[in-house]
Amino acid sequence: MYRVFVIPYWKFMSNRLVKQIIIAFIFFSILAGIGFLIYYFNRTIPSCDDGILNQSEERIDCGGPCAPCQSINTEDLEVLLVKAVSAQDSFYDLIVQIRNPNKNYGSGRVPYRFRLNDVEKDLTLEFSGLTFILPNQSKYLIETKVEFSGQAPKIEFSLGEVEWQKLEDYQPPQLIVQQKEYRLLDGDQLGSSQARGVLVNKSNFGFEKINIDVLLLDSFQNILAVNTTEMKTLLAGQERDFFINWTGEIPGEVASVEIEAETDIFDSSNYLSPGGEPGRFQEY
Repeated sequence: MYRVFVIPYWKFMSNRLVKQIIIAFIFFSILAGIGFLIYYFNRTIPSCDDGILNQSEERIDCGGPCAPCQSINTEDLEVLLVKAVSAQDSFYDLIVQIRNPNKNYGSGRVPYRFRLNDVEKDLTLEFSGLTFILPNQSKYLIETKVEFSGQAPKIEFSLGEVEWQKLEDYQPPQLIVQQKEYRLLDGDQLGSSQARGVLVNKSNFGFEKINIDVLLLDSFQNILAVNTTEMKTLLAGQERDFFINWTGEIPGEVASVEIEAETDIFDSSNYLSPGGEPGRFQEY
């Protein structure tokens, strides 16, 4: 006589489910292993010259496992000029010129602070900002249309702690301003006067943002007026006209125009490939 054993359906399904779980686990383990290998062989290995604050560094590429920060031999930024020119009514344009004497160090983070004082009226205005500076660069900082009801304010300018970055084999961006011109505008045109020029990008990379600073000077090289604008998306080898207008009358006779173009090489999103897509300027 034969005995028939019947396996309950729920037990059969349970064993089948266990097998499915085991197979799925093996499958996802293989995928995870492949993903880890891809990451491992393509990862960026932290170093002491990658321009990134990582691996327990005290500051970028110094301290922690890198050379002590105090061993970085950098000179302080120099302040060459601090000036305010009256724009109109209670507004002033502020101009500062700073210089970086370091040939191999620059910074994408230079904090600064303005303080305007009028002792007679007991007025004080303070504000701060951030800028960048390239190795061995002299540059202007221009703040336009700063409202201050005092007369001829005394200006104090100070720099904060600079986060230096070392650049190897550094070549500055080749941004050339050509055909500089200043002219008075007719009555039917917007504004009272205008500066223009042609900006040529002779660098190997395009840039998303380029700052253009303009200074109007008299025959004694005194600053009569300033202005600033930003040009967007200038590809490598490209050139483009720019125009900057003044609405009010310029106090004095303009004898020459000084135009400075610069771009932030420390901002990775600022670089464009020849096709106009974000690119990379250099390793630093």
